[in-house]
Amino acid sequence: MDFGIFNLMNRRHRSQTVPNVINETVEQIQAAETAGFGISWFTEHHFTNYSMAPSPLMMVGHVAPQTLRIKLGTAVVLPALYQPARLLGDIAFADNLAEGRLIVGLGSGYQAYELRRFGIDLAESSAITDEWIDFLSQGLGQESFEFHGKYIDLPQTWFTVDPIQKPQPQIWIAGNSPGSQQRALKGDYPLIATGFGRDADTLAEIRAGADETWRTAGRDPDSIRFGTLRYCFVTDDKAEALAYAESARSQVRLSSYLRQGQTELDAPWLPEQAFDGEMSPEDILRWNPIGDPETVAERLVEEIEKVGSDHIALYMTIGDTDHEAVMRSIRRFGREVMPLIEKSVGPLAGAGRYAQSTIPAAAK
Repeated sequence: MDFGIFNLMNRRHRSQTVPNVINETVEQIQAAETAGFGISWFTEHHFTNYSMAPSPLMMVGHVAPQTLRIKLGTAVVLPALYQPARLLGDIAFADNLAEGRLIVGLGSGYQAYELRRFGIDLAESSAITDEWIDFLSQGLGQESFEFHGKYIDLPQTWFTVDPIQKPQPQIWIAGNSPGSQQRALKGDYPLIATGFGRDADTLAEIRAGADETWRTAGRDPDSIRFGTLRYCFVTDDKAEALAYAESARSQVRLSSYLRQGQTELDAPWLPEQAFDGEMSPEDILRWNPIGDPETVAERLVEEIEKVGSDHIALYMTIGDTDHEAVMRSIRRFGREVMPLIEKSVGPLAGAGRYAQSTIPAAAK
């Protein structure tokens, strides 16, 4: 298994300028690469301060020449918002910019407001995404391709730029729903799910649901990689940890606000409205790998053992968390937390249920 850095690139305040957020994100990714993180993830969102990057593939192209080894993933591209020929070409070109380090994460989206502005109804986005996964899995890397479906109709088309990765970049699927779990089965795609800031037991329940979906489909759950998304911050300063948790709660509030299905908004800067049953900053601290290195390692080891996660993507910055504090957190994660985790579970390369399932019985 490995760890990833998840770059939401949100703007809690107008003082967080676009150039500054971009520059700080690049510095954090470079620090994560040095610390031993395996993947840097970029989101796609539109029209609000929840997340400012409208094109994860553009961020891949920007970060690629400023890094060397870390894989660059989209979490996620919303394919329903694209023209088919354009996205095929963009992905192939981005893999070349990334020198073969691109991972294509796909999802259907959940924000009705942003989908509506591209002419997509939230109720139909899941079905559209299902067809897109077929389209991309068949078309990526082809010199000549055509596709005729319900939502996508591409006549025979030539593509002169092919991805560096053969036959194509790896596809990941994001989401917690049974539909997302089914999509992962289409091509043995890794699934990445979120526990929405809750504890390892919550993630274990989500994993159990995915396992049942896959068993019902006649598949061994251990044969498909399972990843998670979590808040994480390394600090010995309790006040600093609580401030990070409060920023995490602000992000949960924005996400909750956008999940109401509204197709109109009063303003692009969203209200941080409390909602029934929401977590307190203290809850977030108690349930997530936030705190000193020993606490962070203990909670991630708990997840690895209870969930069998093969990849854990970490929000290392959220809200208005101080950039220098984030940089210290990333560096300490690599220098202090990872060795503690490996002391408990062994080498990371052999941790996680997928890795364990591939080890020959004689070697166990």
